[in-house]
Amino acid sequence: MSLELPAEIFYGGDYNPEQWSREVWHEDMRLMREAGVNLVTLGVFSWTNLETSEGHYDFGWLDEIFDLLHENGIGVDLATATASPPAWLTKAHPELLPVNAAGTRLAHGGRQGYCVSSPIYKRKAAELASELVKRYGSHPALKMWHINNEYGCHNPLCFCEVSAENWRIWLKEKYETLDALNRAWGTNFWSQRYHQWDEINPPRQTPDGTFPNPTQMLDYRRFSSDQILDLYLAEKAAIRAVDTIHPITTNFMSMKHSMNIDYWRWASEVDFVATDHYLIAEDPENYIDLAFQADLTRGFASGKPWLLMEHSTSAVNWQERNLAKADGEMLCNSLTHVARGSNGSMFFQWRASVSGSEKYHSAMVPHAGEDSRIFRNVKQLGEELQKLTEIAAHPTEKAQVAMVFDYQSWWALAQRNLPTTSIDYPELAHDWYRALWKLGVRVDFVSPDASPLVLAQYRAVLMPMTYMLSEQQERKFAEYVSQGGSLVASYFTGISNLDDTVKLGGYGGALVRESLGVLVEEFAPVRQTERVLLSNGAFGTEWAEFAKATTAEVVATYQDGVSAGSAAIAKKERSWYIGTRLDEASLMSFFDDFSLELQLEKRGGNGVEVIRRGSYEFAIDHTQKTFVWSQIND
Repeated sequence: MSLELPAEIFYGGDYNPEQWSREVWHEDMRLMREAGVNLVTLGVFSWTNLETSEGHYDFGWLDEIFDLLHENGIGVDLATATASPPAWLTKAHPELLPVNAAGTRLAHGGRQGYCVSSPIYKRKAAELASELVKRYGSHPALKMWHINNEYGCHNPLCFCEVSAENWRIWLKEKYETLDALNRAWGTNFWSQRYHQWDEINPPRQTPDGTFPNPTQMLDYRRFSSDQILDLYLAEKAAIRAVDTIHPITTNFMSMKHSMNIDYWRWASEVDFVATDHYLIAEDPENYIDLAFQADLTRGFASGKPWLLMEHSTSAVNWQERNLAKADGEMLCNSLTHVARGSNGSMFFQWRASVSGSEKYHSAMVPHAGEDSRIFRNVKQLGEELQKLTEIAAHPTEKAQVAMVFDYQSWWALAQRNLPTTSIDYPELAHDWYRALWKLGVRVDFVSPDASPLVLAQYRAVLMPMTYMLSEQQERKFAEYVSQGGSLVASYFTGISNLDDTVKLGGYGGALVRESLGVLVEEFAPVRQTERVLLSNGAFGTEWAEFAKATTAEVVATYQDGVSAGSAAIAKKERSWYIGTRLDEASLMSFFDDFSLELQLEKRGGNGVEVIRRGSYEFAIDHTQKTFVWSQIND
């Protein structure tokens, strides 16, 4: 059974009343009403306060909070509290603690201190979820369920013996025979061939200067993402056995360097998509990254409304320099998310902690209290969101351009022994997105497994370094091109199949050779301190190639470097191949010409984004930290 995100605009944040006295609880209710808060997330890190010892539960304090919130008209997003197992559990079962690639068992004391394959953790987490749903599943304050928290953030890979056993089971289900596994992994190299299943271990730390088998490592990331999904599904099943009314979700981490979970695979398992997002404070254009991640999250949600479950009112606590947000910045951040599909704006956290690792993380109620810049901004945002309630039933307007974003290609490209260590999959995707954002061209995101019907909705599909493509995927994108779609593919696209086995006959496989008309013979990475000049005046960095156009038109060649004279940019009908990492000015020029040729709609630019959602148009100026929204009549 799948339930939708309610058509409401939600406003609030993580609430941790166990950190405060009852007097503060009543003060919180007054301030929440004043700010316009209508939803709080309860219990994210409360396991030790809910189950004080094996099978002994204390729900008294949570009962009080539930009733108090309901009396004040505030709903609850109830977390299952399983994000951090309590000390009594890890003391009784130290084997559930994770083990790193070097074989060291990690200690209790941080968060997410559990092996993702641990049957003990899985059983105890499901038991706690079951107890919570029996007690609160019919409480009138309950709005939705929030399983665990930021899965895979701190413990995506465990290398213990329990993980090894589950890994072998996963491999048997995938490959069925050792011959098939050996072929996929290319184990005849370095004498890695396996003759018995129990010879296979996780890709643990290898001798200095060597690295694990690349396909083994890729499969281990797939396995680990699936193991974490199994944890989520176990808790979801425990809840759904009792509660068939309220939607169930978990908070994704659609952030720039969050690569541990394949969210395309997860998206169908949540009743609605929710995510967390935190700005990289040192990035002067971090609002573009925010837009990228909001659009990516909307992609996971297949265009439906989603929910921003966490962001910050001002500084975070975990970056090298935790910069405060300027006046107006938090409001612009929040409304950008709403414009791009979020049904609200939620924060970590409601009240700033006075102790613990996150005590200097900003909150809706800061250490300075209600007479503060932050709380005045919080109240202003609450007033704005209350005016936008009817937007919740409407999706964000579909873009004319789609970008393929592939976690599994990212996993493969995050390994060593590639042609250059400068390869950075998310950075290239952000390069392309940033250029289009500055031009005022909006972008949707799609999976590499998107159907032909989905692709046909877009005038252009972008493939920045989609490294792995199966034959079926190649045929699908080739069909898109043959039917008049405009495909833009970068270097290092289509290099391998899904086993990370190189395709022969010219790099890029059939898609690049035939649909784009380019034959790439050899890679020619560029020195870190250099760039290459192209014949059209553009500049490339990091990457060049020995390539020639077969059925395409050469638009630009390399003018210097070892591959001088080779094709750098080529065009076949309405599709393009870009064989280098263009610098920002060159990329802007390319996409400006591209958007003019395809007559793509442009709105905003130069620090201003203009987005339509339903009958509302948002104009957000991130340079001046101001915004305007209005209702439109087309």
